[in-house]
Amino acid sequence: MSELNNNNIDPEKIHLKYIEKVTATIDEFESQESNPSIAINIAHVSGHSIEESKYLLGLQIVLSTTDSPQKLECEFRYNFHFSIENLNEMYKLNENNNPVFKKLFVATLAGISYSTLRGIIFEKTLNTNWGALALPVINPSKILDSWIEKK
Repeated sequence: MSELNNNNIDPEKIHLKYIEKVTATIDEFESQESNPSIAINIAHVSGHSIEESKYLLGLQIVLSTTDSPQKLECEFRYNFHFSIENLNEMYKLNENNNPVFKKLFVATLAGISYSTLRGIIFEKTLNTNWGALALPVINPSKILDSWIEKK
């Protein structure tokens, strides 16, 4: 099994099999003279099946206005289902016999998922008063710092 610090990720062994929309809500508002400032919050959730070589990475992105009289939000939650040919090389077992995945591996999946969701959000907001929202390019490792809160 590879070391957790081994940075060998073979992108050809990563297959995005399915994109599952969990929720996509866009608050409507009256057209404004100026574009509102928007705060972005990103969180993730993950799961895996070692036996089936599958990995799920869920992303939630909440965009909210920060300078308008009423708080307006867009919320997008999508699950990205991956099949990983060499999943057995992407983790080590901890003392409790649970897999601990390479940070670079999970960050790679986060980058793929976030980039895909950027396009989805751009398309979904294209013909709304929010305008075509182009989310910033970010370091995918930062996505892994925030977890989706269970409701």
